[in-house]
Amino acid sequence: MHETFDERDLEGRVAARTEELSQLSTHLLRLAETERAALAKELHDELGGLITAAKMDMSWLQSRLGASLDAECTEKVNSVMQMLNQAMVLKRRVVENLRPSLLDHFGLAVALRSHFEEHCTAAGIECVATIPEEILDLDAVTQLTLFRVAQETLTNIIARGGARHVEVVIEPHGEGYQMLVGDDGAIMDTDLARSMPSMRHRLFGAGGTVEAEARAADENQAGGNQLRVFVPRSAARSA
Repeated sequence: MHETFDERDLEGRVAARTEELSQLSTHLLRLAETERAALAKELHDELGGLITAAKMDMSWLQSRLGASLDAECTEKVNSVMQMLNQAMVLKRRVVENLRPSLLDHFGLAVALRSHFEEHCTAAGIECVATIPEEILDLDAVTQLTLFRVAQETLTNIIARGGARHVEVVIEPHGEGYQMLVGDDGAIMDTDLARSMPSMRHRLFGAGGTVEAEARAADENQAGGNQLRVFVPRSAARSA
């Protein structure tokens, strides 16, 4: 059966609209990252400054009042200082979740190692990270994309449970870089459109791809999951 002109025209319109939606999704993700970075800076500067000033004032009060405070007042002052310290830790955690400062200052390798070590340790999971120290031919946007995909993958691994070992690898591959994130935990849903909807959109904007593989355990091999991501080198950097 031959396609009619109307059918071909409809297919073209659907393809064009799909492309427009993909570009819009990429634009919104980048806009969200810009807003997250601005909010992270504001929290770091403004909220961090307020907490630091409050801690300095409390220290001044402690030094001035000293022994004149009774036991109950001393306990309250110490309690306030403890809460301010907790607020500073919370501020740092929120800022890092909004925008990983290690990525901006030290690059992808340091940021990913730190993130995986911190969260895997907290979850009681062994972690191995094999990442080149410098990846100069990937621009900042693509490096942030890889970080966010790895971050989301690790969050899903921990949420699924059962993993005792996680490994993240970034290595040169063809005309770009390949990132592998594997675990030996519960089998994931391989339909990324449902389980990890933002990954394809993030990677689409960087010209990358993503594949997921899940294998059930049997007598010959251990079960587990592996996410495989590819991104091309940045043209401006590799020229």
